Amino acid sequence: MALGARKSRGDFYPLWVRRFHRCIGILHFRRENMRPGWRMKVVASWAALLGMVQPGWLQETTVTLESPLVLVDAIVLNKKTNTIVGDLTREDFLIWENGKRQEITHFSREELPLSIVLLVDVSGSVQPIIDEIQRVALDALSKLKPQDRVALMIFANRPKLLVELTSDRGAIAEKLENIWSEATDVGMATFINLGIYEAARYLRKKTDPTERRAIVMITDDIDTSWFRGGPPREVVLRELYEGGVALCGILVGYARTALKVADYGTAAAITVLNPGVGAILIAWRVLRRASGITGSAKFYAEKTGGIALKADPEEVGTIFIGVLELLRARYTLGYVPPNPTPDGRFRELKLSVSERVKKTKGDLVILARRGYYPSRPSARR
Repeated sequence: MALGARKSRGDFYPLWVRRFHRCIGILHFRRENMRPGWRMKVVASWAALLGMVQPGWLQETTVTLESPLVLVDAIVLNKKTNTIVGDLTREDFLIWENGKRQEITHFSREELPLSIVLLVDVSGSVQPIIDEIQRVALDALSKLKPQDRVALMIFANRPKLLVELTSDRGAIAEKLENIWSEATDVGMATFINLGIYEAARYLRKKTDPTERRAIVMITDDIDTSWFRGGPPREVVLRELYEGGVALCGILVGYARTALKVADYGTAAAITVLNPGVGAILIAWRVLRRASGITGSAKFYAEKTGGIALKADPEEVGTIFIGVLELLRARYTLGYVPPNPTPDGRFRELKLSVSERVKKTKGDLVILARRGYYPSRPSARR
């Protein structure tokens, strides 16, 4: 089903809920679904239960990639000063797969093109924040390089792609200005798992293996899909891992997750020191621990090497700009996997810096994804 297509109300109920509703006769459908063809929706839904039709997030997708490397993007922070460390070399990094050290054969910073899905929560609680994003959109997107591309996707009950990946910054800004006219058919709830899954799936389909991939998600991080089903957390995380997609969450409003987490360091100024990137000064708090709340953007950020930042309404624009600059400034390391067999098993990754760097730079934190699935016959991200 295409992004933004309307599904029947029962499509994302968990199996036990749908069976229960079926038994007591209270599985309702909206009036707009009661038109020619609505019976086919019901049949399709029940066929999915019987294994005759599988939702997209249950189907295996095989993608042939060209590069033989496993690519890992990394952000390095100084824990004491909260500064981004931007002057490391290939020799400064160490990488392990399943406990065995690997030889780094590719190293770059800011060289590979970056593809981003800007994923905007348009549920009721986030609406007041969108004005600030609209105000800074062009300025923020101008921080990217000409070869970088951005797509715009909104979500509430369901996701909807508004702009395909493009290097036209004006097209994104223009669609953001008219975002509410596009949001009338996506509902008012917050289905975070579904939004992230579709954004990650889109990136994997529409980008080359050598492109760096990221989702920048603006949300209150309060998932309301628990009673409706949709892709479970493991499926969403696997899609992110298989695509090498980092998730960065800008958490706004009175998110429950934001109230429960510990700050990374202190609320401090983060400055990018690399002169090629330019000086950025943003006030942020890196949210370190993931809570057990289903669909938490913070959970996925931690697992994929992204960041989750709590933002007050007046900070959203500044933090949005800072996140885009940070994504562009990441290191990219690559190595040839010791076992390229696509056995579908999770390969654990560990990234560290040399003892020399630890002594000269102090206590560092490396944000990088924690593993990948070798489900593709050649290179993977």
